[in-house]
Amino acid sequence: MKYRLDAIIRIVLLLAAVAALCVHDFATASDRCLQYRHLLTREAQAVNGLDAPVAMYLAQVHQESSCRADVTAWDNGRGLAQFMDGTSEFIARLYPVLGPPNPYDPRWSLRALIRYDGWIFERVRGKDACHRWAAALKGYNAGPGYVFQAQKASIDPDTWFGVTEFVPTRQSKANFEHSRLYPRKILFKHQPLYAGIGRTVCLPWRPPA
Repeated sequence: MKYRLDAIIRIVLLLAAVAALCVHDFATASDRCLQYRHLLTREAQAVNGLDAPVAMYLAQVHQESSCRADVTAWDNGRGLAQFMDGTSEFIARLYPVLGPPNPYDPRWSLRALIRYDGWIFERVRGKDACHRWAAALKGYNAGPGYVFQAQKASIDPDTWFGVTEFVPTRQSKANFEHSRLYPRKILFKHQPLYAGIGRTVCLPWRPPA
C-alpha cells in the first residue's frame, strides 16, 4: 500500500512539473512576441492604417514560430513568419519594396507577413471580417488554392466557421485538419493574449466547434 501511495505521489509531482514547464514555455513565447509589438504595430499601420489588426498579426507570429526569429522548422519554414523559400521569393516579387528575401530578419519577415496576409485576404470570401480573415489565415498556412477550392464547393462560401472550413479539399487528412485549426488557434487561443495592443478580429465571438 505504501509503495502504491509513493508511486502515485511521484506521478502527481511529475505531472505538476510538466504542467508548470508548459505554462512557463507559453509565457516565454508571449514575452518574446511582445518585444515585436512596436515594430509590428508600425509596419501594420503603415500598410493597413491605424485600424490594422495588430493583435491578430502578433497571434499569427506566435502560432508560426513562438516569436523565434532564428528558428528553422523541419519543413524549412524560416524565421518569425516561417516562410518557405518559394513563398519568400514570391512575396519579394509581389512587393519589390521589401527588397531581397530575408526571412530571418524580423523586420523583413513581419513586413512580408502583413502584405502576404493582405494579398490573400483580398482574394478570399467572407461575410464579415471575422470569416474572411479566417479563410485568409487558412490560405496562409495551406496555400490559397485550397481555400478557393473549398469556397467553390461550399453551400455557403461566405461562412467559414462551421461551414466552409469543413469542406474537403485535396489535402491529406492530417494536413487538412492542421490547416483547419490554424485560424482557430490564432484568433481564439493566442489573440486574446495581445488584445490590449491593437484591434482584434472575431473577438469576443467564438465559433461553433
